Amino acid sequence: RREMRPFGVKVSIIEPGGFWTSLLDPATLANGLKHVWERLPPETQAAYGHPYLEACTQCSAQLVRLCSTRLSHATATMVHALLARFPRSRYAAGWDARLLFLPLSYCPAWLSDAI
Repeated sequence: RREMRPFGVKVSIIEPGGFWTSLLDPATLANGLKHVWERLPPETQAAYGHPYLEACTQCSAQLVRLCSTRLSHATATMVHALLARFPRSRYAAGWDARLLFLPLSYCPAWLSDAI
């Protein structure tokens, strides 16, 4: 974004949160994780253990609950970034992006990694 400013190009960063799409269907995520797990070497599976797969599946199912079903938040930010006379430098689409990801992006790397 800052590298393009001397050339007269304004770049807006859109940071979307989680939005419900068919990719985030819990059954699809569970099948994808299981498929990747089965392709791992046996020693890697033994190192992590089978409870790791179950924990990842449960965690992904819980994260899906936080996703918004209204995709209009993301499209509205794109429209504003493209058509506004004075677009913002950063956009956060969705409540999870505004309350979690945007504040984390301003934190030092060591703090955001710890969180």
